[in-house]
Amino acid sequence: MTRLRSELSNADLELLAELTGTVASDLAGELSRRPWYANDLLRHDAVVEFVMESEGIDQLRVSPQLFFAVLVNRAANDLASSDFVDDWVGSGCRLPVFDVEPLQEFTDAPGRLTFTTSLLTNFTMPTCTPVPADPYDLIDMAAWLDALGPNERPTLIRQLGDVALFRAGVFPDNTGSSELDDDEVEQLGLSAGMSDDEIDTLADPGSATRSIDMLEQLGAAWYRKAADESPTTPTVLRDVAHRIRSARRFLNYLSDRYLYRLQATWNPLG
Repeated sequence: MTRLRSELSNADLELLAELTGTVASDLAGELSRRPWYANDLLRHDAVVEFVMESEGIDQLRVSPQLFFAVLVNRAANDLASSDFVDDWVGSGCRLPVFDVEPLQEFTDAPGRLTFTTSLLTNFTMPTCTPVPADPYDLIDMAAWLDALGPNERPTLIRQLGDVALFRAGVFPDNTGSSELDDDEVEQLGLSAGMSDDEIDTLADPGSATRSIDMLEQLGAAWYRKAADESPTTPTVLRDVAHRIRSARRFLNYLSDRYLYRLQATWNPLG
């Protein structure tokens, strides 16, 4: 939660202080002493109500970072008491499943919630890629890897993982119905450092959810590769790579339950 504290603006802290009946400087000090307090703060009833229900001028006071931080924590809180979730099983199709424990385990770690918040925020206010490629096109981005030096490669590899997870998690209906040809599958697999056998599993024609499965495997591989190539890469990447399906399912849950229903004025996802 320390990183989340650093990404909240002074305006965010002032709004949170106002909503919870405290002073911004006191709140900042409390978060510095107890970073985990952000978890309770973002689930405070007054904060959740304001972020999720405000309109007009009030809505403009909610930054993308704060908006997604509250949404992520609200979704995690809801999952904690859920017996089932409506799981994505195909384009336009959701079915109730009782396999909720992996999602509850994923959202039980504040670091993963901060990771998810940052992922969503970055696609609302995208950062520049180190190459002149379409930041949403995996093929275009991967084609530039060999042209980069060792200091820039981990950044682009991390971004490839982020795009894969974002597309599979937030837009599964569109992504799940798209297909790549064999050459494109091989290109992406090689960019992720996969072996020939691993690349073959990406193109499994027997999978009913082939495109989403592919993005999960590629996203995990890119995250591991980014961590391997740079000692400064956040350790949470390996953690999320190990839980990539839970990360994708959590994003599906959050998107279906909240993101498509809420219409923030700056939100390009709706």
